[in-house]
Amino acid sequence: MKVYCERGALSKSLRELQRKGRVQLVHFPYDPNSQSSYLATPEVPSAAQLRDLNLTCAELPGAWRDYCGSEHLSKILQILGAESRRDALHVDTALKNGCSAFVTQDKGILAQKARLETALGIRFFHPDIDCRELERFVCG
Repeated sequence: MKVYCERGALSKSLRELQRKGRVQLVHFPYDPNSQSSYLATPEVPSAAQLRDLNLTCAELPGAWRDYCGSEHLSKILQILGAESRRDALHVDTALKNGCSAFVTQDKGILAQKARLETALGIRFFHPDIDCRELERFVCG
């Protein structure tokens, strides 16, 4: 199962699920200093601007033509608000890469959890508060 994990949300239990092969953790460093060796760079990022990439040209996945938003990006922006563009890019990247879950500590995203889950069909979890629920979701 693919799980999108924002860097600040990488918990010990998530790393353990990854180590056991239960999840593939995905992340794109849209935010400065958000790279982690535990998180795989997705194959297809969302509609990033050059200032969002935070990777060298050699590290960028795919082709530049792949860096476009999905058909859900406008809905995500509507739910999160235009001022939360980078948050929307994270959520859209999770969708574009087939993630079933999104793990974050971001209060803005979690405040819209119910709306996002209904609109997108992806589950949202806080790594500490929803730890057991996330494990049940992943492990069935």
